Amino acid sequence: MNKKVKLIVNLDTHKTRHQLADVMRWTKDIGMFTLDRSREDSCIHKTDFCDTTCFNNKLEIAFKHAIEPKDIKNDEAWYNNDTKGLAKALSRKRNQTSRVRLMSRGEAFKDITDTVRVMRILRDNPDSIFWIPTRAWRDKELWDKIKDIPKLFNNVRILWSFDPSNSISDWKLSVDSGQSVMFYGDDELLSDPVTKERMFKCPKTHKKLDGHCNICKGGCFRADKRVIVHLKQH
Repeated sequence: MNKKVKLIVNLDTHKTRHQLADVMRWTKDIGMFTLDRSREDSCIHKTDFCDTTCFNNKLEIAFKHAIEPKDIKNDEAWYNNDTKGLAKALSRKRNQTSRVRLMSRGEAFKDITDTVRVMRILRDNPDSIFWIPTRAWRDKELWDKIKDIPKLFNNVRILWSFDPSNSISDWKLSVDSGQSVMFYGDDELLSDPVTKERMFKCPKTHKKLDGHCNICKGGCFRADKRVIVHLKQH
């Protein structure tokens, strides 16, 4: 005798449940909203040093069961890219929305399709400055697409993410390109190895000024000159 089969059809599978506005979170220690992606999906430009020292390593061990489902939501929202919904959410928030970080977890620029997603976010949220530390500069072809974004949008600050594994050639490349750098991993290295210029000590990490990132004028958000921001190890 044939068994009856119950067929369940979801007619709304084309609709994504999670949007950027849903997964945006307030990060108290830097004093701004952030968007995240899963590291497994996006951190393909990482160095070995980054892979072993990332602060997310401890979080994933301690909160694995909470982070894994959150990552699924974050990635779905990122790929759906509802930038107008994000704009509405930012306009309603009581906390400051003049500065937003991409990403607090994961990499904003995994591949060339992400340049379009980021530009849509910048276009639809002109009243917020988006802070983007990235290792995507390690992919020359991808960086060639990213580097012109600040020329098109004045509400973005892109910094190359460096660590002790970066070579003198990497530092020279950042100098030649006029590219700002965010350095982490050696509390004794306080000057640019090429120019000998003193790094800007991040007040949030050196002085433990939680929330200072949303008002800082001398570090990651400077647009008038190249700056090397030094993050103290934690």
